[in-house]
Amino acid sequence: MSISQSTILPLPAFSSDETVHEASRLEHALAEVSKAIAPVWPLQDYVAVNPYAGIADKTFVDAREFLQVFSDCETLMPVAYYAGEYRAGRLGLSDIQAALEELAAVGGATPLTASQIVQTLEGLDTNRMQLEPPTAALKHPRAIRTIAEYATVPRGMDWTEAIVEEVSKHCSAHYDQGQATWSSPHANLPLYQAWRMVAAGDYNIEILGLSGFRKYVDGLPYTPEASIVQSLHLLGVPQSLWSTFLLCQAFSVRGWSAWMKYKTNWQDAASAEKNDLVGLLAIRLAYDAALAQAKAVSVDWESLLENDAPAMNVSQPAQTGDSRVRHVLLRASEIAYRNQLLNSLSMKTPIPTQANARKLAQMVFCIDVRSERIRRQLESQSKDIETFGFAGFFGMTFEFAPLGQTNGNAQLPVLLKPQYKIHEGLHADSESLHEIATIAKRQQIRSWRAFWKSFKASAVGCFSFVETAGLFFAVPLLRRATGYPQQSSGAQHDGLKKSNHSELGPTLRGLAKQGLTTSRQTDMAERMLRNLGLTTNFAQLVAFCGHGCQTDNNPLAASLDCGACGGHSGEPNARFAALLLNQPYIRHALAERGIDIPADTHFIGALHNTTTDRIEFFDVSDVPLRLHAALQELQASCAIASKRTQTERMPIVSSDSRSALLKRAHDWSEVRPEWGLAGNAAFIVAPRALTQDANLDARSFLHNYDHTQDTDGQVLETIMTAPMIVANWINMQYYASTVDNKNFGSGNKTIHNVVGGFGILSGNGGDLTTGLPWQSLHTGQHYQHLPMRLQVVIAAPREMIERVIAKHEIVANLLKGSWLHIIAINGQRPYRYLPTGGWEDLESAPHP
Repeated sequence: MSISQSTILPLPAFSSDETVHEASRLEHALAEVSKAIAPVWPLQDYVAVNPYAGIADKTFVDAREFLQVFSDCETLMPVAYYAGEYRAGRLGLSDIQAALEELAAVGGATPLTASQIVQTLEGLDTNRMQLEPPTAALKHPRAIRTIAEYATVPRGMDWTEAIVEEVSKHCSAHYDQGQATWSSPHANLPLYQAWRMVAAGDYNIEILGLSGFRKYVDGLPYTPEASIVQSLHLLGVPQSLWSTFLLCQAFSVRGWSAWMKYKTNWQDAASAEKNDLVGLLAIRLAYDAALAQAKAVSVDWESLLENDAPAMNVSQPAQTGDSRVRHVLLRASEIAYRNQLLNSLSMKTPIPTQANARKLAQMVFCIDVRSERIRRQLESQSKDIETFGFAGFFGMTFEFAPLGQTNGNAQLPVLLKPQYKIHEGLHADSESLHEIATIAKRQQIRSWRAFWKSFKASAVGCFSFVETAGLFFAVPLLRRATGYPQQSSGAQHDGLKKSNHSELGPTLRGLAKQGLTTSRQTDMAERMLRNLGLTTNFAQLVAFCGHGCQTDNNPLAASLDCGACGGHSGEPNARFAALLLNQPYIRHALAERGIDIPADTHFIGALHNTTTDRIEFFDVSDVPLRLHAALQELQASCAIASKRTQTERMPIVSSDSRSALLKRAHDWSEVRPEWGLAGNAAFIVAPRALTQDANLDARSFLHNYDHTQDTDGQVLETIMTAPMIVANWINMQYYASTVDNKNFGSGNKTIHNVVGGFGILSGNGGDLTTGLPWQSLHTGQHYQHLPMRLQVVIAAPREMIERVIAKHEIVANLLKGSWLHIIAINGQRPYRYLPTGGWEDLESAPHP
């Protein structure tokens, strides 16, 4: 490859046949780019996304080689990290040897022996391990780069940074959701057309040295597709490299590409019609083409074709010695954890299908790893409490519209679509004067709040406001600065007195108008109970316990909420599930279908606050008088379990007291209010008896499952194609954010700035960030999240698991590509599913 300063040749003329072929080639290239980009959701709906989801049809190794053809993305931790793991005792010689043998069996041979790798680890100084993200300044030689990279010279203008700033400026203004005082006049247009209108008169990039840019924009075609073709021709990029070069362009603004992917593929039909991902590519490529023209930069593309370096479909692993060792060490760390996990499980204990004695209470928690601690403490506190693990949306696939609103949030995993809408209301009828007055008062409060915010930001108020009203905010500022809780209860209770907060909740109103008949409502209830495995032996109280976080001044707060509820609290789902199952007509219909719920069983909604580990129960006034004593006993047990869980968590959040831990929930300066799902490493699908005696250290997603009640395998299929995929997305988001925080994370949380009300910039500019901040992964001294691929443990016959794998390509690809690992507990023996198919008996591994 060579780069030279030369004159750009005029565009060649093409025949109609060539134009048709060219259009087909462009369509293919754009599809390749779109497939490789993972979306990012807006802050209010922040969802854990697997950034590798679009390339999961490749193997884990091939995906790394693919990414490094056109980007600086990294998928492996440095050797120094594993040296620290080895010194800490979380990784040993036998694990490395097992990893070498395992990888050699699938063609991943490494020239070094286990002993030589250990010698390398022992020779590294772990005391000097960097405290910053491992790839913050790391770049590797790669085949394809942007023209901006080629044009940047030492001690000269950084054209990559300048162009990213320009792209980010335009995108931020175009998608602003009310944060800016002045909105873009072209926001109704597709991104590319809006940019053309603005950029043609924008002198900024020309002042920086890109002469002739406005003239180049004036000459661009009206459609983004035609613009892309024109720029590619001007740069002389061969059609065989279009896909790769456009991927390089997209990954140079990976955050905004992810946002466009969300807008185009996940938001709505109008956004899909605009197809702003193609528009973004046209914009980014235009800067490169104009730069090549202004600076007379050309690339010898033919040399790239001769060397076959930028091949899109990597078929042979091209790992270097260093990357092979790092891959071995990744697998060794996973094997070490797998053995530890299997050792802790009660595989030799007969697994009961049903409990004999009736329990005081059954509590259904989300499968979220943070539920493991509170469940363990609850069960140890009282033998009369039984806990279950289930997806946190409780099988309720709805959009939740708050009181006074016609639309709201989708309370379910993003892989699913809402099937109906649940309206929030007061316990009284919707026509009651109380509810009407509440809505009116709520609207008034919010109107004044919007006016006040607008006044503070206005040219008239921004200076005089501080001078005249500053002292009135002294007390609230002091309270927030010292970490004391605020008096406000949150906008969700606008218009209500504190004594009336309990009256607000989901209702059954309007379901019939949406076609949700009593029969369909019964279908939902039955499906939930059967998937949960709770069809007999109901306790007196059955609590559906959603979860949510409590944090202040945290734009990424939704990342600490329920991943199974679209980045929202699971409270509406838990309360609606309980409300549904308390209806007499649902009980009667379920009895006809073989699920007989005792008349004295009552369902109740609850919420596990994962920041404070407190459990709050809702609609307690609806609990029958005969169950008040049982409810008080359950609440007392939950209070004790909460305190024990808080005490257990104190060391990992560096709190010297429970009060200091609780203070984090309302401290606006706290960058680590809680650890979220950091540490997640396993997804266990089994009866609770398998894990009940184990301390899993909040690293495992726990989903209740009894294969003896699932004769047709439908429940297992649902779990492996929905909750397991969600857990994989969460696991991969944490993995990628840790391994390559620069490209897949969001950097330093202390310099985050909200842009447009929907995203995060690191500092005052640059690309949109997509993943987790460094403070959510690292304590400042060591890693809180230990990056490894998900270990899925399923207590079921291997044939049942194989049927699901054979039926669903997405599951088969994850296993074939080693994006996750499955261990079957079959006949009280563990078996590992091989990437090549079939099973390996792990009985020789240490276990009880």
